[in-house]
Amino acid sequence: SIFCFTSISFASEKPKELEGIGVTEHLGAQVTIQDFSFTDDQGEKVVLGTYFKKNRPVILALVYYQCPNLCNLLLNGLQEALRKLDWTTGNEFELVAISINPQETPALASQKKANYLKIYHRPDGEKGWHFLTGEENQILSLASQVGFKYRYDAKEKQYIHGANLFILTPEGKISRYLYGVSFPSKNLKLSLLEAASGKIGTVMDRVLLFCFHFDPNRNSYTLHMWRIVQIVLCVQVLALGLLLSTLWKKDRRK
Repeated sequence: SIFCFTSISFASEKPKELEGIGVTEHLGAQVTIQDFSFTDDQGEKVVLGTYFKKNRPVILALVYYQCPNLCNLLLNGLQEALRKLDWTTGNEFELVAISINPQETPALASQKKANYLKIYHRPDGEKGWHFLTGEENQILSLASQVGFKYRYDAKEKQYIHGANLFILTPEGKISRYLYGVSFPSKNLKLSLLEAASGKIGTVMDRVLLFCFHFDPNRNSYTLHMWRIVQIVLCVQVLALGLLLSTLWKKDRRK
């Protein structure tokens, strides 16, 4: 269907139907998370900022729950990546999905969430999954802040939109855009680590973040060779310092 498409395209020009659809990146921009009000899957009114907590980055997905194809592919791809991740929602990060269709209900959001939680199969992770619905003005305003452009096609009764995730910092700033419907667990982990400024995960995770940088042309994190050289040089200097210290101590004893 031309009414749902991934944001990565190899065509030189977009089809006419897709004009004005896609993403305008606002990296580093502050999302006014305390200004947005939605309805959670239990029918309770919530402020978006509720899900932004200390040291926990947020994966934001703008989808709609009755989407016939692309949204399911995106959420399925995200689900697969999350299952391979050694971090768990609600512990190291939060997941927030918001329907762009103001006609969708909390009951539908609850059903969608339950289906994915069965596959996720981590009881402790349920507290980190949030499937929301909301009023059109709130949805449009949030979409505008993150640069997500879409529209409703009355003839086909579908939303024309792209496929991507937004990685936000614990303070609500846009840290990274991930495109497509498949998300390598390495990319997802590094993007979350980056958004949290290295304040989650192990020491080794922080070393990995130091060694990799995001390549927007590849939509992926790639190895930064200069960083590797820096680490090797540091190890060599430390080793040399240890050797000299040992020799100096032996010489003093003599």
